[in-house]
Amino acid sequence: MANQKWPRTLYVVRHGQSERNVMKDAAKLKGAAPTWSDGVRDQDTPLTPYGVLQALSVGVAFREKHPFKSDDFDILYVSPYLRARQTAEEIVRGLGYYPRIVVEERIREIEFGILDGLSAEGIRVKYPEEVARRAKEGKYYYRPPGGENRPDVNLRLHSFIDTLVRSNVNQVVGVVCHSVVVLCLRHLLERWDEASYLQVDKEQDVKNASVTTYAPNDASKIMLQSYNETFYPETHKLDVTA
Repeated sequence: MANQKWPRTLYVVRHGQSERNVMKDAAKLKGAAPTWSDGVRDQDTPLTPYGVLQALSVGVAFREKHPFKSDDFDILYVSPYLRARQTAEEIVRGLGYYPRIVVEERIREIEFGILDGLSAEGIRVKYPEEVARRAKEGKYYYRPPGGENRPDVNLRLHSFIDTLVRSNVNQVVGVVCHSVVVLCLRHLLERWDEASYLQVDKEQDVKNASVTTYAPNDASKIMLQSYNETFYPETHKLDVTA
């Protein structure tokens, strides 16, 4: 393999179902709820019991699919947000061994600024001018006051990728993060344009506790192996009355 610079395998994992995921989905179904944060910071949102099982399923699946020491994770990079750290803990519990864990701020969730915790209805009521500005600028480039847009996330992920090629050559690496980060990593590694990002975001959004896998080819180019792979039965139903 020519001048290898990438990890031997790169696994990118979205966190399991969080309490905010459930509240947000319930707000969408009800259609009128102005907020779904319940006063909890995004950083402090925990997994649901179902999300814990989703995360555990990832570790168990890796232990069963990769039973040899040479396939063990060398390192897990983990977002500092609670739901990502809990996901990493459950993955490790399923693995049955302890890879090195590094809490990495550059793979944190996109920052929502003044719109954090607001439903679509809440944004329309409190910040109608932001609804118009987002419609004009589009989802990819729109940056809420105090928050980030996708190119902002790309900038910090560029730096993170530099770390991967500098510090993790020929290692098995896990990245436990968030849906926007998964798609922005794909955007950078696969050299997407804005339209490609938005198409995947619309048609194949990132599932909770899903795994996206990359490995280098013989030309030392990182290549997508699989996307959105899950290891749990997707039979959970949202209870919007709770």
